[in-house]
Amino acid sequence: MLRPLQVLFLSFMLVSGSVFADNDDNERLPKWEIGAGLATLHLPDYPGADQSQSYTLPFPYIIYRGSRLKAGRDGLRGLLFESKRWDLDISAGGSLPVNSEDNRAREGMNDLNVSLELGPSLRLKFIDTPDQKLQLRFNMRALLAADDFPALDYEGWLFNPELRWRRHYDDRVILGAGIQLRYGDKTYHNYFYGVAPQFATANRPAYQAERGYNSVGINGFAALKLDRNWRATASVGYYDLHDAAFDDSPLFRKNSGAYFGISLSRILWRSETTVGPARIDDIAL
Repeated sequence: MLRPLQVLFLSFMLVSGSVFADNDDNERLPKWEIGAGLATLHLPDYPGADQSQSYTLPFPYIIYRGSRLKAGRDGLRGLLFESKRWDLDISAGGSLPVNSEDNRAREGMNDLNVSLELGPSLRLKFIDTPDQKLQLRFNMRALLAADDFPALDYEGWLFNPELRWRRHYDDRVILGAGIQLRYGDKTYHNYFYGVAPQFATANRPAYQAERGYNSVGINGFAALKLDRNWRATASVGYYDLHDAAFDDSPLFRKNSGAYFGISLSRILWRSETTVGPARIDDIAL
């Protein structure tokens, strides 16, 4: 059973509206928009797990178009520096909670709590036009787990380079795809795959993970503007964990996995304050 905090976190992870702008350079957009929607998501309990979960939940639809702070498909972004060829910003991600009672491999262990990934992101821009972008991103994020909310415990770091493409078709459709690598330190890997001695059993020996290669993944999404207020999105992803630094963990059960999600949302309120035309990387969660 999901606790209220977990439901709230999952809701924000699933917000999947999109910011669309017409090609008219004089168009101005609301600084913020708020709405609601319904999303369905299917994903493994954690990368390498042999069990998956499906969720269907209402979620808040939030768009914020600040000059330095934005709410986008990649989470919250805080822009530190911007030039023609590269940007430096603060990016955030996260992972969903896992109830160990519902996972055979983790039975009797502590739950995996709601977690936040936060850190700097350097983005090199190969294509940067109003309707298309191709970027190479270098993300370095710390994992902060809500073991005793609102307190957050540091659980290691992750280096996550990724190549990302997006294309805006007319004013109604956005398509995107990406490929990424993940490299984690010892603490990060132990949070998901380590087994402390007190949780060891005959079939689950104690285990300490090492730092190193984590995984490679690909993903894609489509966002559709149905009318002025209604939005629909779909996303899919696949990751491969062959030769991961933790592949000998007793909690590691599968070398690959996939996830997908769909959503439908409606904007309910818009601000009277407006800002300039949206850029293609202003795609909301």
